[in-house]
Amino acid sequence: MGNSSRKDTSQPDTAATTEAFKLLSDETRLELLEALWEGDNPTDSSPMRFADLRERVTVSDPGQIHYHLDKLTAHFVRHSEEGYELRESGKRIVRMLLSGIALEHPEVEPVGIDVSCPYCGGQTLCSYRDGWRYLECADCDVRCVPSFPPGVISMSEFPPSGVRNRTPNEIGHADWIWTAHRRASVIDGVCPECAGDMPITSIYICDDHQPDWEEYQFCEHCESIFWILVTHVCEQCEYRWSMPISNYLTREPAVTAFYYDYGIDFDFSTPEQFALLLDVEQELLSEDPLRIRMTIRLENEELTLTYDDQLDVISTDRS
Repeated sequence: MGNSSRKDTSQPDTAATTEAFKLLSDETRLELLEALWEGDNPTDSSPMRFADLRERVTVSDPGQIHYHLDKLTAHFVRHSEEGYELRESGKRIVRMLLSGIALEHPEVEPVGIDVSCPYCGGQTLCSYRDGWRYLECADCDVRCVPSFPPGVISMSEFPPSGVRNRTPNEIGHADWIWTAHRRASVIDGVCPECAGDMPITSIYICDDHQPDWEEYQFCEHCESIFWILVTHVCEQCEYRWSMPISNYLTREPAVTAFYYDYGIDFDFSTPEQFALLLDVEQELLSEDPLRIRMTIRLENEELTLTYDDQLDVISTDRS
C-alpha cells in the first residue's frame, strides 16, 4: 500500500503559486529583494545584516521592514543569525525584473539586416515588439508553422535586455544563439522555461502536402511549408514549442560529423546553417509503428537516419 502522506510533486502547487504572486505585489518587498541583490558580493558570501539592509531601502520604519522580510522568507529570502540573503528563487525574480520582461516594452521597427532568407535568398527584416523578435523576408511569403504570419521566417520570445545597446544585426545574432539553445533543450525533452519534462505531444504529418517551393508558398492544407511538424508541451508550465522534424538532426553527432567531413560547420549557430535542412529528404516508412527516415546527401555520399515515434534514432547508415 502506498504512502498517502507523500506529497505529489508531479504538478505545480497552485495555492503556493498564488501566494507567491501576492507576496510580490508590494513595492517594499520588491525593493528589499533588489537591495539584497545589489548588496550581494561574489567574493563574500556572508548574509546582509539588518542594519545594512535598512540603509539600502526607502522605508524608515524598522518594524515595517521586519514585517515585509518575514513575508519574503517563506519563498524568496533566507534568514539566519548572520542576516538575510536571497534564495535562488529570489534571485530569479530579480533577474526577471532586470531583464525588463515585466517592465519594459521596447520596439524595433522592421529593418534590413545582413542575413539572407534561407528559403529564397531575399532580404530579411529584423523587428521587435511585444516581447517577440521577428525575422521576416521582404521577398517571399514562406511560413514555417501555422502560428507564424506569412513571410515570417522565425519569431521567438526574447527578453528586452537582449535589445538594449544592440544594433538590429546584433539583436538578430543574439536571438539566434538564444533560440538555438532553447530549441536544443526542447528537443532533449527539458522545458527551457521551467526545466520540467517536455515530451512530444504530437507529430503532425500533412496528408496532402503541396507547398509551392518555386514561390516559397506554404501548403494550404497544413499552413506550413514543412511536411512534418513536431510539438512539445511542458507537463509543468504548459509551455509549447512546434518545429519542423528536420530540426532534430541538429542534435545528432553523426550529422555534425558528416557535414564536418565536407568542411561545413553545423552547430546551428547561424541562420545560413538552417538552409542546409531544406535539402534533407524525408520519407514515411510506416505509421504503426511510426518510422520516419531522413537522408542528407553531399556530393556522392549520403547519411540516412531512421526515427521512431519518440524521435529517437533507431538506425544510422552512411554510404
